[in-house]
Amino acid sequence: MKLIGIVFIVLASTAIGWEWARRLRLRTKQLKDIRVALEALETEMVYGLTPLEEACRRVASQVREPVGTLFRTFADDLNKEDKLAPEVWADTLAKVKRLLEFKQGEWDVLAQFGRTLGRQDLDNQRKHLRLALVYLEQQENDARENQKKHESMYKSLGFLCGILLALIMI
Repeated sequence: MKLIGIVFIVLASTAIGWEWARRLRLRTKQLKDIRVALEALETEMVYGLTPLEEACRRVASQVREPVGTLFRTFADDLNKEDKLAPEVWADTLAKVKRLLEFKQGEWDVLAQFGRTLGRQDLDNQRKHLRLALVYLEQQENDARENQKKHESMYKSLGFLCGILLALIMI
């Protein structure tokens, strides 16, 4: 019985370590996806002169989930609600917050970008989009470095903590 408990503890702590490592990978991937999505949105809006709702639908179909969900939900809600685009964007960010592994700084950048949606001319809109892209690219690079440094450590630490707990139980 004690052996089963020890095996369970080691497996559980190893799984926790692997989950932490997975979240690091997800954050890096999702930051890249949101950056690609914003670049596609810029292309649709600036060069294609596509209306915001349609541009977001196109972007949603081009990027992986859950980033696609962000743009799809925004486009759907933009069509339904009698609110301005910045308000709908803020509501959408709140709805999808649990789906994405972003830190508060990334959420702040997206919220700030959303405050400019539909309120400025195309040139200023593009400048705000570019500013958000620069910041998100920096965050993506930081996340990639963090992943390189900590991913294997989290996996090993999970396993080793399980072994330590098992030894304490013996």
